[in-house]
Amino acid sequence: MNVKTILVVEDEERMIALTNDALKDWNKANEANYRFFEAVIAKSPDGAKEELFFSKIDCALIDLRLPPDDHTKKSDADNGNRLAAELLGKTGIPVAIISGHPGEADPDLVDGETVKVFAKADDGYEQAVSWLAEQWELMDALRAVREMLEQSTAEVFARRIWPNWSAMADAIGHNGERLATVIARQYASHTAEFLGQGGEDWHPFETYIVPSYIADRAHTGDIFALDCVWWIVLTPQCDMATGKVPNVLLAKCSLGVEGWEGRLKALGDAASNAQKQRAAKFFRDLVNQNLPPSKHFLPPVSGQSQPLLVQFGEIQTMPLDELNQVLDARVASVSPPFLGNLIQRFGAFMSRTGQPNINVEHL
Repeated sequence: MNVKTILVVEDEERMIALTNDALKDWNKANEANYRFFEAVIAKSPDGAKEELFFSKIDCALIDLRLPPDDHTKKSDADNGNRLAAELLGKTGIPVAIISGHPGEADPDLVDGETVKVFAKADDGYEQAVSWLAEQWELMDALRAVREMLEQSTAEVFARRIWPNWSAMADAIGHNGERLATVIARQYASHTAEFLGQGGEDWHPFETYIVPSYIADRAHTGDIFALDCVWWIVLTPQCDMATGKVPNVLLAKCSLGVEGWEGRLKALGDAASNAQKQRAAKFFRDLVNQNLPPSKHFLPPVSGQSQPLLVQFGEIQTMPLDELNQVLDARVASVSPPFLGNLIQRFGAFMSRTGQPNINVEHL
């Protein structure tokens, strides 16, 4: 049986009963699929946080008007909105908001993909449960990711942190928050290294972060669509973070690579082995950057069918303040594992010194 734990946050017994009825109906209808929702009930935001600590939650269905944790005031929609934002920000789980006043849901929070709001009237509970069930594959993936991260971080701790714990704690200082921050950074960097060395090849999708994880300013590797032309930021990230540079260096990105569509078709089942081998070599040359020094290959951004060729020979500058004013034109950001190679190749291109031509006839 594939069981998903749903956190139900509701302070009225009658509404809890309606939620349980909707879950029972869904479970019965999906017995043949071996899928089952198991509810965990909380009656306040504080109770919900406790359940998150003690249970592995896959998704949540929360009322909007919830009582404050100290119960000194009446139920308020702000409490539900804050809880929904915290659930999304700290756990990443799908969140269904159900309310008799759906218009009170924070419009900046509700996107219809990760957070969706439903009205309590009519069949709102059934709709909310059905929508959460549509995220089943996502919840399966999230649970598998958590298990993989738990396993890899446990190995990082056992092999790299635990043996050096005393020296580390003495050097950093016996401060819980500071220790946690330093160890978390080591977890993240070592785990990324550990997972990156696995046997699985990387997927082209991993080349980009969409949207950028730095939301309030431009960053090295950001790709912008400016006046119908795509440009990628090459200025060092440290200079952009400190604001020490007034201008940003951008390289033009051309869309498409000659022969791309034909080679994709050649990878299909109908192609001969010779065609598949030629197509595979074509793509290997691209991803291994077997290109002129002035170009850098990037696979298609999500939602696009064509790859990118960064043109190091076509660059422009733009005021940093001006670029930070058009962050809504940012298409994607190159992810850290792929950013280093981009910058390295740009540096190699710019550092070519060349030499005078020698008349070979005199050799």
